[in-house]
Amino acid sequence: MAICDEISQTVKLPPPSDADLLNLPYRTFERYLKQVEAQLDGGLIIALDEFEKIEDLIEAKKIPVDFMGFLRGLVQMSSKIAFAFAGLHTLEEMTTDYFQPFFASVIPIHVGFQERAATRQILANPGDDFPLDYTLEALDEIYALTHGQPYLVQLLGFQLVRRYNNFVFEQGRPRDSVFTLEDVEVVINEPGFFKQGRYYFTGVWGQAARSVEGQQAILRVLAPHTEGLSLDALAQSTNMNNADLQEALNTLKRHDVVEETQGSWRIIVELFRRWVLQQ
Repeated sequence: MAICDEISQTVKLPPPSDADLLNLPYRTFERYLKQVEAQLDGGLIIALDEFEKIEDLIEAKKIPVDFMGFLRGLVQMSSKIAFAFAGLHTLEEMTTDYFQPFFASVIPIHVGFQERAATRQILANPGDDFPLDYTLEALDEIYALTHGQPYLVQLLGFQLVRRYNNFVFEQGRPRDSVFTLEDVEVVINEPGFFKQGRYYFTGVWGQAARSVEGQQAILRVLAPHTEGLSLDALAQSTNMNNADLQEALNTLKRHDVVEETQGSWRIIVELFRRWVLQQ
């Protein structure tokens, strides 16, 4: 019903009745999409976030197992209507049998970190009428703290602008319109900063608790070491055998949580490393 309502607002085509969707959800939705397709001049993208939740709903028996087959049919139905599924899990990790027919119908796109130049552009030039600016040192520090992780870059920029607005407009105090390294340090050291970014931090931490064991233990061991640790040091500190340790590290690497540089494993995002230290 919610998806039909959103499509209706976008393409200006009345949605099916709630009664029809409740009585024949699959058939009614499919017929509605065909009506939408006939009316489209261009294309339509239907985006579903937290795609892995479908697996949880199927396991909880709130969605029937055949839903994935139905979804695959929708994906293949029209060249004018595309589906974008976003989530923390890769398709390879969603190995339950009912996901198998789905794999051949989609193209996996890895969404990684922003480059340094893109991070600078988004912060300093989000729009033509943006009146604030950053020193190069401030921009470099934000990149060093976030490694270009989009959510954290946006969070830092938002908090800096909010602090500026509070200072100038609410308190009525003059200040320069250029953010400095000191401004960045003040924002990240505010007591509530890590709580404001909890969606990212707890999401990565929760992901590390799934599938392969030992991921959280590795992160706890790595957190105090900004330069990282060797494989031997990690094995000694976590008491994991080499095979299990390597599997856990590969999983964390696949999710852009850790990286290996010159034989040392380290947490990629500095702000996440600091968050783990507080746990």
